[in-house]
Amino acid sequence: MKAKDEARKPLRGRPKVPVKKRINTRFPESLAAKIEYAAAIRGVAVAAFIQEAVAAQAEQVIEAESRWQLTRDQAAAVTALIASPPKANKKMVEAAKEASRHVVLRD
Repeated sequence: MKAKDEARKPLRGRPKVPVKKRINTRFPESLAAKIEYAAAIRGVAVAAFIQEAVAAQAEQVIEAESRWQLTRDQAAAVTALIASPPKANKKMVEAAKEASRHVVLRD
C-alpha cells in the first residue's frame, strides 16, 4: 500500500503544468555547477530552478519593454506633439513607411 501512495505524490520541484515545449541549452561547467548548487540549496530539481529563474527574468524583460519611462520634460514634449502634431512632409511619410516594415506593435 505504501508504494502506491508514494507513487501518487507529485515529485518535488516538478512543474505543475504539463510540459508543452522543450528548449535545450548548454551551460559552461562553472555555471552548471552554480545552478546545481543553488537548486540543491532550495531543495528543488535543477529544471524547476531554471524555469523559475528564467520565468522571473522573462517577466522583468516583458514589463520593462512594455512601457516607456519618460522624464517630465520628455512627457511634456510628447504631450505637446500629440496636442498639435506637425504637418507630415515627404521625408516624414517615407520614414513612417520604412519604420512600418521594421516595427512590430504589441498589445
